[in-house]
Amino acid sequence: MELFAQPENVKHLRSFYDAIAGGDFTAARQYLDPSLEWVGPDAPGLWFSGTHRGPDALFKEVVEPAYGKMSQFCVQMKKFYEVGDHVVAVGRITGRNKMTGRELDAAIADIWTLRNGKAVRCQSYHEPAKWLEALGKTPPQAQRLAA
Repeated sequence: MELFAQPENVKHLRSFYDAIAGGDFTAARQYLDPSLEWVGPDAPGLWFSGTHRGPDALFKEVVEPAYGKMSQFCVQMKKFYEVGDHVVAVGRITGRNKMTGRELDAAIADIWTLRNGKAVRCQSYHEPAKWLEALGKTPPQAQRLAA
């Protein structure tokens, strides 16, 4: 008998991230509502910046390009906190840029809203400077300082 049972929403999101990690995007989609709104950081120069609506947009505009640009790409969520219909997932994203060989090791925090076992919204927090560095781009702040 499990002493502390995982809340159902946490189980769904763990399964979602496990499916993503395994490259099984079809399995991952079952945890997303068709009306999903995924909001990335406001980070010019990063393809996942801004709002993406629907599971198709999430995969085509955010997830698949990440796998296309990075080898050994991995999103590893280590902690999950459930508060009502919301789950905060905290972890790390790692990988290596296929073009430059630069490594990515950045913190990530996703705040999910779930209804009836499906994710309807995600606000995703990244470290844009680390992404830009791994992609061989100069962060906007560094560009201003150099001018």
